[in-house]
Amino acid sequence: MSKFLIAGAAALGIALSLPVLAHVTADPAEAAPGSYLRTSLRVPHGCSGQPTTALHVAIPDGIVSARAQAKPGWQAQVEMRKLGRAVDTGHGRMSDRVPATVSWSGGALPDGLFDEFGLMLKLPDRPGAQLALAVTQVCGSQEIRWDQVAQAGQNPHALERPAVLIRVAGEPAATAGSIRVEQPFARATPAKVGGVFMTLQNAGGHADRLLKAESPVADSVELHTHVKDGDAMRMRPVDDIPVPAGGTTKLEPGGYHIMLIGLKQPLKEGEHVPMTLTFEKAGRISLEIPVHKAGASGGHHHKH
Repeated sequence: MSKFLIAGAAALGIALSLPVLAHVTADPAEAAPGSYLRTSLRVPHGCSGQPTTALHVAIPDGIVSARAQAKPGWQAQVEMRKLGRAVDTGHGRMSDRVPATVSWSGGALPDGLFDEFGLMLKLPDRPGAQLALAVTQVCGSQEIRWDQVAQAGQNPHALERPAVLIRVAGEPAATAGSIRVEQPFARATPAKVGGVFMTLQNAGGHADRLLKAESPVADSVELHTHVKDGDAMRMRPVDDIPVPAGGTTKLEPGGYHIMLIGLKQPLKEGEHVPMTLTFEKAGRISLEIPVHKAGASGGHHHKH
């Protein structure tokens, strides 16, 4: 046998002796904010030749509703945990109990086969958020914990036991201090003026105020509101927009909003508008505002 064949056989022998490390994944792994994601967790192999006999999925903070899909030969279970306050768990239902763990047990998935475990999750209304589901794969007395999450600057593909990642679609929220800017959008328009809308959340214990907005796409940017003048609603500029302590202020059509005056070019759907917001306490927040279709009334459509 030539030395090349010997070397090749040796390399093949080494490769075959290594454990298969294909990780547990979710498909699909992304959905709209506030939506119900129906996904499947794909288990590609067992543990060192042993069949998979149980799967435990830790549900992260932010997911307030989780359901396991029934699977023939397996027992599905959802364990709950208690919060310090009631939250909306979907369709206006308030509860102080949210899912902690979803599990399947009692079955046997041979090491050489793969299978999928169905899961339905209600995603938080946080565009751009990434949720890590730590999965424990049990094979008799053995366990594999898929729970590693890449840190800043770390290559996620270098992780040996990566957690299952679920992403909330949309633009990520921008934050400064206790202020969080969510679901910003502008309406497409061919005119010289345009409107910008968003939700401002204040997680702090002190009230704050939006003092001004700036953008290079317009000659001037003003804070506006709508007031009733007789039977008509009229816009007028305001000096600031309040954001109460621990509360939310919505900038929306018919209420507070930001006006782009003297646009240097039309706003086209699919483009982005750079903008900087200045708050009295939180300071400055720079963000990119996505341009939605003309007449849009919100950042996202939620579907069940």
